[in-house]
Amino acid sequence: MNKDINKIKIAITTACNLDCNYCFVNKTNEKMNLNTAKKTIDLLLFSRGKDKLLSIYGGEPLLNFKLIEMICPYAQSQAKRLNKNLIISICTNATLLTKAHLDFLRKYNIRLIISMVGNKISHNRFRRFNNNYGSYEIIAKKLPLVFKNIPPEYLGVSFCIFPSLVNSIERNFEHLLKLGFRYINFEIIREYEEWSLNRIGKFVLELSKIIKYILSEIPKKNFIFLNPVNWEIKYHILTKSLGISCPFNYKLEVYPKGEIAFSPFLLNSSQKENYIIGNINKSFFRFDSCRFNPKSSKCQRCEYDYFKDYSSDEGASKAYRLYHLLCLKAAKEIQNHACKIKPFGDYVREIKERICF
Repeated sequence: MNKDINKIKIAITTACNLDCNYCFVNKTNEKMNLNTAKKTIDLLLFSRGKDKLLSIYGGEPLLNFKLIEMICPYAQSQAKRLNKNLIISICTNATLLTKAHLDFLRKYNIRLIISMVGNKISHNRFRRFNNNYGSYEIIAKKLPLVFKNIPPEYLGVSFCIFPSLVNSIERNFEHLLKLGFRYINFEIIREYEEWSLNRIGKFVLELSKIIKYILSEIPKKNFIFLNPVNWEIKYHILTKSLGISCPFNYKLEVYPKGEIAFSPFLLNSSQKENYIIGNINKSFFRFDSCRFNPKSSKCQRCEYDYFKDYSSDEGASKAYRLYHLLCLKAAKEIQNHACKIKPFGDYVREIKERICF
């Protein structure tokens, strides 16, 4: 493989114990087998580049926990043998978490990402079981055990942002902080509700206030981390995204049967065959012979040509771009202060030791 692959998201199951209306995953209850998972890990680790992130998700990945127990030691032993820096993260709805799960994650230094919407009312409105019962109460009861067993630098929250809740973003963010989270990524929900210009404007206003608060807390040594800010300070990903970059770096998604695409939405679409770029089990890749060159016209058009026939949510895409631009601005401000103000320097050093999920 002549590509630099820094991250692969691996969907080890399409099954889920929740029944959220907005979820784009086709719940066919497929489970990835060990052979497919190992081939995916090898694709990541044998590719060029030293820093690697294996992001495990689903469906609900804990429904295929036996596979997690097998592949995490394998991935770490392979990374050690190949002298690669590997981070493994698991994103879960947390409703199935047990002490045994947490013991395993702690033993293998696996990062845990919990998906939430915010406070009880906001969360239960969208993240529900098939009996229409919200999942907040179950998660809240498990969080003390989570915080007791998982080091804070290995724990994060995927903060789901819905257009209809833009007026509550700051309030929900504050609630996540009160629960104990300090590492947060905004997961902007697309293709469910309309991201109108008014809602996008409100989102930017709310996010700007949150970033201002985060920056104001750094001199007090109250460190709160936003995932894209860490991506930029650690790997300059946001800067690279403004130019020409190779989608193999951070956009690979592998599904249970080994199918590969540059987006989980495409793997779940009715036209997914148009977007499959390969299959782990068939040693097939549509881009196996090309090598990234930012001056190449082919590379410059690669992502555009790939996504051009996909009817995406333009409003959500705009919200994501603004999210990343505000985080890029924050990252630059933090770095400018880091060489002059000690807490900012400490903040940057801590970022470089933390997960980017």
